[in-house]
Amino acid sequence: MPHEAADERHGGRVSAGTQSEARPSGTAGGDLLPADGGAHFRGDIEGLRALAVLLVIADHLFGWPSGGFIGVDVFFVISGFLITGLLLREHERTGRISFADFYRRRVRRILPASLLVLAVTAVASSTLYFAGRVQEILGDVGWALGFSANWRFAVLGTDYLHAEGPTSPVQHYWSLAVEEQFYVVWPLVLVLLLWSGRRRGWSAGTRTRAVGAVLVAITAGSFGYALWDTAENPSWAYFSTATRAWELGVGALVAVAAGRLRGLSVRMRTAVALLGLAAVLVSPFVVSEESGFPAPWAALPVLGAALLIASGTGGRARGLGLLTNPVSRYLGATSYSLYLWHFPVIVLGLAVFPEVDATYYAATLGITALAAAASYHLVEQPIRRSNWLRPGGAAARRGRHRPAPTRGRVRWVALAAAAALVAGAVFTVGAGNAWRWPWTTEPASTSPAGSTVAAGSDDPQDVLTASIDAALETPEWPELTPGLDALGVDALPREWIDEGCLDVSENNVASCTYGAGGPDKTVVLLGDSIALTWLPGIRAALPDWTVVLLTFHACPAVQVSVVHVDSPAGFTDACDDHHEWAMSEIARMRPALVVTSQVGNSIQRLASGAEGAAAEQEWTAGVSQTVDRLAASAGRVVVLADPPGARRLGECATRFNHPSDCTTTVSEAYLHRVGLESAAVTALGRPTTAVQYVQTRSWFCADDGRCPAFAEGLTMYADDKHVTTTYSARLAPLLRQVLVPSA
Repeated sequence: MPHEAADERHGGRVSAGTQSEARPSGTAGGDLLPADGGAHFRGDIEGLRALAVLLVIADHLFGWPSGGFIGVDVFFVISGFLITGLLLREHERTGRISFADFYRRRVRRILPASLLVLAVTAVASSTLYFAGRVQEILGDVGWALGFSANWRFAVLGTDYLHAEGPTSPVQHYWSLAVEEQFYVVWPLVLVLLLWSGRRRGWSAGTRTRAVGAVLVAITAGSFGYALWDTAENPSWAYFSTATRAWELGVGALVAVAAGRLRGLSVRMRTAVALLGLAAVLVSPFVVSEESGFPAPWAALPVLGAALLIASGTGGRARGLGLLTNPVSRYLGATSYSLYLWHFPVIVLGLAVFPEVDATYYAATLGITALAAAASYHLVEQPIRRSNWLRPGGAAARRGRHRPAPTRGRVRWVALAAAAALVAGAVFTVGAGNAWRWPWTTEPASTSPAGSTVAAGSDDPQDVLTASIDAALETPEWPELTPGLDALGVDALPREWIDEGCLDVSENNVASCTYGAGGPDKTVVLLGDSIALTWLPGIRAALPDWTVVLLTFHACPAVQVSVVHVDSPAGFTDACDDHHEWAMSEIARMRPALVVTSQVGNSIQRLASGAEGAAAEQEWTAGVSQTVDRLAASAGRVVVLADPPGARRLGECATRFNHPSDCTTTVSEAYLHRVGLESAAVTALGRPTTAVQYVQTRSWFCADDGRCPAFAEGLTMYADDKHVTTTYSARLAPLLRQVLVPSA
């Protein structure tokens, strides 16, 4: 991560083999910290850190370049190089490696700024969000504190219920966790190798070659595993230490090979440096997560960074003004703080600025820059120059090299950090217990909006439309069911969450069958998780019917082959197999009614890779074939268009905003796709008594296309596309009209 290059400053004395030729004065232990930006530091590495952090920020804030996340991989290479070089130099100088000193340096360098950002994030989240969202963020903060955030987000990323949950403001801490986990293992391996070599009487060169050989094996093994895991489980592979260790290993190999790089000519150094810089600059535009990441495509920025670092090891390359200019060096020096602050500011800023516009971008960049500069100059630098946890012996820790005024400033900084943590804890506990702060917007204690509107109408759609119109005019957040603190998993059907009936097969179809209707009153629900969220409404609409679930996650009812990035390898085959099994079950049961539905993005996940008009043609052909095949086995087929979707209320609604800030508009893409599907069903020429396509937009949105987050005091969505159990049940009268129109 960005902080690693500064670890060289802890050593003060830098050998020509790994940094520039200049040697600063210092103590025998090399513990005197030089001034910022001295000529004895690798300006190219500082600039490389600046480039990496700017790529990450641009990707997270603007979404451009789309591969800007490769900045993290560059940081891993820098970290592996600098930390391994530091350990090797310590062993060369003293004949040993002090774990105590090593981890003291890690704590000094990482924790102060990291804890400050976590504390501020906890306070800000507690102030902005309602308790449910705050509790999720606090859970993430806890994992970040334990340097295990990568496992937290790996688990959530592979969990179908959470994979598309709201973005955590501390999600970027996963990379710090990867590094710290790597540095729990690698120093131990290194010490064991060096100790064994000394015991066997190996020369220094032999020991170095042994370290290099083991490191090659570790790096190659990690890369091989990354190739396999990226194909099998891409979400897990992205966050896993085992699949990222090879990136740090590549940097470590450059440090081990430092002695052999001293003889490179200036011309060769320059050519290698420019090649490496070109690889890093090109990577954000050619690498994508979908193309195989972290393996094999992370190899492009990783090898590029390694070449650039190697080119300056033992000498200087030319033509790197982009990296070595004063601005780049300052950004590189502050990159750790920039990295820590940018993501919470981006995520939490969305709660303050409802529109992602120029104001939001300017405010985000400004706050990030100011916070990072303050953190660097008031926290990082004073603590790094202090003697707190300083390795190198008692004399240094007593302040032998420190003027008293700086020690006093460090104490004040430490007290301020402690106060921030205490304040964060108070705010956090308060939010977790549903305290309300006097300056925030309270949910109004009023009757549910629209509950008495259009009371004189007998038509269910008229009543609901009036309620939706009233919700659009509601000025303050009403009391909602489910509440803003009970969305997500808690708001989804119990048949899915508690009874495991999302993925139905021959093994559990019996337990995922509900009701006791006869053969003439059996309805099959076919599709993915979107189909399953219609279940509460269908059961309420047809209380005397048998409902059989034949659902499978992310697998549409339409019989086309699709991919799913959050599922393990083999998903496409599993979905295709489910299609055939479900069709055979329906042919065997011959139910009175089949209801199908699926998520709208299925048309964007075609295994054929088709896009645009070709994708539309493949999808609509699949709709026609599926409905026609179902109609041959069922008395009636009803295709429910998926809901138009919304902003995540748990993420959008804050203590400061209003319901209108979370209102959405039906997209043209949604209207176009639903129109195509409806036309495909109509073109079959079957009577509506046998086959019907139902457009559900009016169940969620007003006639003008605006869609509120709630109606009649009921929250519509558990996330951004799955209907809540309560709202699904509210739609029972409309569902009954379309499912059994003759009733």
